[in-house]
Amino acid sequence: MRLKELKESMLVPDREILLNRLVTINNTEVLLISITSEQQRHKLWTLRKIPDYLYEEQSDCEPQEPLSNRDRIQLYLQGDTVFDDQEDYISRMVIQGQLMTFNGMEARFCTEQDHDTYMRLQHFVEKGLDISFFAEAELDRLFLTGYEQDASESFPDLDLDKELEIKLKFNRTFRRIPVQIEPIILEFGGSKQKIKRYFYDHIHEENRFFYIRGWTHYDIWKESEELLSRPSSPGFTDEQWQQVKDQRLQSLQATCPEGKNLALIEYEAEGNIELDFYARSYLDAKPSASYGLGMSMSFRSDREGTYELRSRKHMIAAVEKKFRGDLVVELLSYTAEFPEITIQL
Repeated sequence: MRLKELKESMLVPDREILLNRLVTINNTEVLLISITSEQQRHKLWTLRKIPDYLYEEQSDCEPQEPLSNRDRIQLYLQGDTVFDDQEDYISRMVIQGQLMTFNGMEARFCTEQDHDTYMRLQHFVEKGLDISFFAEAELDRLFLTGYEQDASESFPDLDLDKELEIKLKFNRTFRRIPVQIEPIILEFGGSKQKIKRYFYDHIHEENRFFYIRGWTHYDIWKESEELLSRPSSPGFTDEQWQQVKDQRLQSLQATCPEGKNLALIEYEAEGNIELDFYARSYLDAKPSASYGLGMSMSFRSDREGTYELRSRKHMIAAVEKKFRGDLVVELLSYTAEFPEITIQL
């Protein structure tokens, strides 16, 4: 690296206002460090800690490929926990009555290999950053984020002799939340009575009830025959249309190998939340070579639920066309909504 390249990676703002304010959202502490102006780019800088529980079961072994579909899904859920938190989605800040609208962000872990982040942290400390909030935290568990202000807005002209009144707006977000519940045994074709179960929603601190019957077959290949057999389509060149069909075929093979059907369940859940069910046989199996393509799928139901709730259909596995036995089903996660939040500091 050349010296001029090192300088380009440094944070050397033309103007900077230190904030040193701590905000708590969804039980997570976020430190507002400062707002900076550098080469006509204005940013809000924040720092937060990654939850300790994400590291509790990690070993010193080299990372391995997932051993089962269950492992793969748990990795996805862990990624949602780290990167889809609402505290990472600040959309606006009003400071002393002046608006900063953010339309872009850059977030980095503080790793030993990332010298840019170290230099930025050093800059903030030299400017007077109060590190007492995270003084005992491991550096590689800290998350530094820069939110870029809309280019059409001016950098705030603040009176530093007055209190810095701050109001933050966090965008509405959705996140998949892990669930722990006993497996459910489902009969083919449905049972006379719906199975009623519940899980504890630790986000909203309440029990969530849901209702489910048996499972049914769904011939997804038959549905796709019309599209795959179509020689062309308006708006596409022959080459583009062939790429569409190839991608569809690849996705189908990953989700439901040719010659099999999808096993579907239909459920209703209080709060009309989406639930992610899987057959145990699928969870215990090893991922296919294209496991990154085969994902969970939901389908629209044509009817209203029995309990005045929205009825949803969800795939749980690919099964042989003639299979009519019981399936053991597990609920691994649900999709939680985090409404837009405004916090006054």
